Amino acid sequence: MMTESEFHTLADALLEQMADALEDADSTGDIEVDLEGSVLSIALSSGKQYLVSKHAPSRQMWVSSPASGGLHFSYMDEKWALADGRELLSFVAGELKTLGNIEVVF
Repeated sequence: MMTESEFHTLADALLEQMADALEDADSTGDIEVDLEGSVLSIALSSGKQYLVSKHAPSRQMWVSSPASGGLHFSYMDEKWALADGRELLSFVAGELKTLGNIEVVF
């Protein structure tokens, strides 16, 4: 099991990676990206919004999706994933493509 310090290091790196990739992908201004503290907010031009945040007590990354609801991703095998194996980065990228026609590569 990872320590709290390891969790924060991994989670902060993930949030920064996501924010940078989203800003790079947003050449048309279709999304608004805001990383404040431990919460990444992704607002689509349609008004739909994603939140990605770290939850220290459970050592998980929590995603609030307008399409899929709330999901909790754990760090295993060097990636953030659900128990069914879906990875956080590919999950978010897939939903952004479907809901906002946004191509992002994390």
